[in-house]
Amino acid sequence: MRSQHEIEIFATLIENYSIAGEYLLEESGSVITKTSLKDITWENLRIKETEMYGMRILGFPELQKETFDNWISVNTQPSLLSLWINNPKVNLLSRAEYHNLFNQDDHRWSMFYTLTRPGLSDDFSQALIQLTAFCPITPQYGNLLYMERTGNKWETKLSYGLFNQ
Repeated sequence: MRSQHEIEIFATLIENYSIAGEYLLEESGSVITKTSLKDITWENLRIKETEMYGMRILGFPELQKETFDNWISVNTQPSLLSLWINNPKVNLLSRAEYHNLFNQDDHRWSMFYTLTRPGLSDDFSQALIQLTAFCPITPQYGNLLYMERTGNKWETKLSYGLFNQ
């Protein structure tokens, strides 16, 4: 059951974030647990809204602890994302290929993505997943995405910025 939801979540993110045609590290990324503003904990993510250093920050007030704990648990070791991503338009790269292309001049405007595996609630109604995007020339960013399932469709409800350079 979990596997089918992971397939659907990855497909949704590939479409919504225009990852097709770009490069994706084939193994799941490491969980970012610290930012310059706050540690990424379940308690810190559950805020409704706060202001910090003049920035408005929205949290995930509906995030269940089991979803957060599952996200941490399934990402303790890297996993091959090719088990859940079967989109032929996504360029899955090994770590060596990823770093090699990232450093080539003819790929300086390409986007390079990483994803963690999604943490899921026990009833598969919500998910938490991390997305990072890097480009050799333009700014990089990382987001923690809170998703909910309505019927058979996953939708990103809120995004928590981890970094933006």
